[in-house]
Amino acid sequence: MEMSKKEGAPRPLYSSAPILLEKAEPAPTLWQALPRRRVWLAALAASYAVGWFYVRVLALGSEQDQWAWAAFPVLFVAGVEAFARALGRRGAAGAPFWAVCWLLQGTAMLLYGLHSELALWQLLAWHLTAVYWVLARTGMQAAGRANAMLAADGIAGLFTLPWSDIALRTRILAGALGAWRRGRTPQARRRRQELAAGILLALALGGYALAELSAADTAFGAFIGRWLRWPQLSDRQFARLVEDIFTLLLSLPVGAWLFGLVGGALRRTRPPLAEGDVYRALGRAPRLPALTGQLAVGGLCAVYALFFAVQAAEFLPALGAPLAPQQVSRFAVEGFWQLCRILLLDFAVLAAVHFFGARPADAPGRQGAGLCVFGAFGLAFAALAAAKLGLYIHLYGLTPRRVLSAWVLGVLGLGCVLALVRLFRRIPAVRVLAAALALSFSLLCCADIERACLRDHLARLETGRAETVDWDLVGNFAYMRGDLAEEAARALKGMELAPSDAARLAKEPWAEGVPTGQPQSTRG
Repeated sequence: MEMSKKEGAPRPLYSSAPILLEKAEPAPTLWQALPRRRVWLAALAASYAVGWFYVRVLALGSEQDQWAWAAFPVLFVAGVEAFARALGRRGAAGAPFWAVCWLLQGTAMLLYGLHSELALWQLLAWHLTAVYWVLARTGMQAAGRANAMLAADGIAGLFTLPWSDIALRTRILAGALGAWRRGRTPQARRRRQELAAGILLALALGGYALAELSAADTAFGAFIGRWLRWPQLSDRQFARLVEDIFTLLLSLPVGAWLFGLVGGALRRTRPPLAEGDVYRALGRAPRLPALTGQLAVGGLCAVYALFFAVQAAEFLPALGAPLAPQQVSRFAVEGFWQLCRILLLDFAVLAAVHFFGARPADAPGRQGAGLCVFGAFGLAFAALAAAKLGLYIHLYGLTPRRVLSAWVLGVLGLGCVLALVRLFRRIPAVRVLAAALALSFSLLCCADIERACLRDHLARLETGRAETVDWDLVGNFAYMRGDLAEEAARALKGMELAPSDAARLAKEPWAEGVPTGQPQSTRG
């Protein structure tokens, strides 16, 4: 006899029955995921002071605050170094080099301020070097070193890292305050609530009592009125208060940007724009056909050959005969910056062939041979521009703009040489060029350019190579620095100047009080 199933016997689950899952653990918050939280809080607090210092002393400071351009790199490097070491972050091998370049640029501003004609470039280089040092120290360079990924590093340092983590400081502070509130015991929270309620009640009752008692007694009302009276500020004090408030408000986004750059870099484990990612993105871009690239390079080479043929036809016959001053001056002045822009065009073409060409730039064959000829033309342009600049300086002397032009030309010439060598050997051409550019510009800023130009002009006046005083040059230096004003006044008062120059010198305020010396030369 078949046994009947009893009520309540085990049954198989229906397919539609709910399946109970284990409760997932909540994802850790930003504050919980941060290692060494006290280190982050210390860096967060320091960022407010750094932002205020930058705005108050550097951005809104006076000429007397130029010491800060040297002090800020020292303090910032020390702070970021301590921050990174506390988190166990190792930087790139080239990080000390970029720190030295930044410190040299700051020292130059301490010694001479902003150079004439170099001021904008000094400020730009000072900030870019600082950002690149942060990338190198935190290991956030695209390739772990300086190479052809400089553009990717620039995007990461100026935009991706700081702007993506612009609110990092606020989020960390909010997380820390939330953790502190959650960590308090119920008794402590109740005590805090009672304290707040007591303070509000005391203020309300005390305010009412003061109002009533002040109305009841005139002396008491006058006494309370003196204490509660709004302070009367002078115009100068009010302006200073407004300036302090403006500085404080402006320093908040600056500090948040700096903390986003440093903290965002130290919070990451890999660069935001890694070298592999960039090359994979470039690999998906349309390729430049080899024939198209060869025709473009060949067309430029033909234009360059025609240019040098015309130059040779014009100047070779004149080598045996003396050139008129007008011809020499025209050769020296014409086309210098156009030649420099041609060199930049050549670099852009080489970069396009390297990154977007169907074949590598250093591949053997017709393309490689064409690029060698192309690079040789670039080197010839650099030599021609150097000849023009050298002749121009010989004719008219040194100025800060001509010194800057010589530096630019030197960097471009080095780039041409490295590009040619790179076509035959795999050398870190971009790294060498970037290091040479940064170090040479830092050393250029450390040179006393204005004094060298002033002494060159004074020597030309003394020897008769310059007939009249360049008052734009001398006056600019004299009003810029007092030591140059005294040196210029002593030298000019010791020369026999043209009547117009002597009259001009007597009217210059910076020449007053300098004794007249004996003439150092006599020119008819």
